[in-house]
Amino acid sequence: MSFDPKNKADKAKLYPVLKALADLDPRKTPDLIMDDAVGYPVARGQDYVRNMRRGEIAATYAALIHQWLLEHHFDLAHRLAPEIFPETPEQRWQVIVNERAISDRFRLVLIPLMMGIVERESQLKPADTTIRLGERFCFELDGEIESHAIAFQAVRGQWHNVPLGPNGEASAQIQSGQNRLPQKLDGKLDPLAENHDEGMHEFVLITAPTNDIPTNIQSLNTWIADRPNTLHRITVQFVK
Repeated sequence: MSFDPKNKADKAKLYPVLKALADLDPRKTPDLIMDDAVGYPVARGQDYVRNMRRGEIAATYAALIHQWLLEHHFDLAHRLAPEIFPETPEQRWQVIVNERAISDRFRLVLIPLMMGIVERESQLKPADTTIRLGERFCFELDGEIESHAIAFQAVRGQWHNVPLGPNGEASAQIQSGQNRLPQKLDGKLDPLAENHDEGMHEFVLITAPTNDIPTNIQSLNTWIADRPNTLHRITVQFVK
């Protein structure tokens, strides 16, 4: 583990990153940035900023701050404190997605509970940015050319492959025009649902002319550098 929230020296390395973020916003101070990271105003006594500089904050707060910086400000955190923010393959992939992903042709579509056939398009509707746990959905992509696609889901910085093929294969074929995935062999939708993890989820669809797209993040980082491809992304909040 690169960061120990109980280690005073590790916790002290969070402060320069919080200070740098505060310097970017005249309305903010390092302790207010900490509130953003924790998710609510933290009760503070005298000299709290000095304590932050020294790493004298609760381990619970330190863990929340570290995770928040990983998810929202990794580039800055990695530059200022690489010892506690090393660039893992997942972080490298996140940087690539942030730089190259588009979202105008990729959607999540909600599927009614009684939906049984693909042709009843009137019952399908684009998902908002918030979806309830357990609600059924599928991916919808406006394809430009015939190609192949794989999908990933990111939850709290961890990336997981979402199989798109009719028999659980990682990839599926994409046609020019509207595509809804995943589908069964008979062409009916095979709905997806998130039943457990609340919070922000990121879905990324990778398309390429050939069916050799890696499903392993480390290999994908190398593969994607010099091949024609398109990255599509959408971010969704799952709630109870």
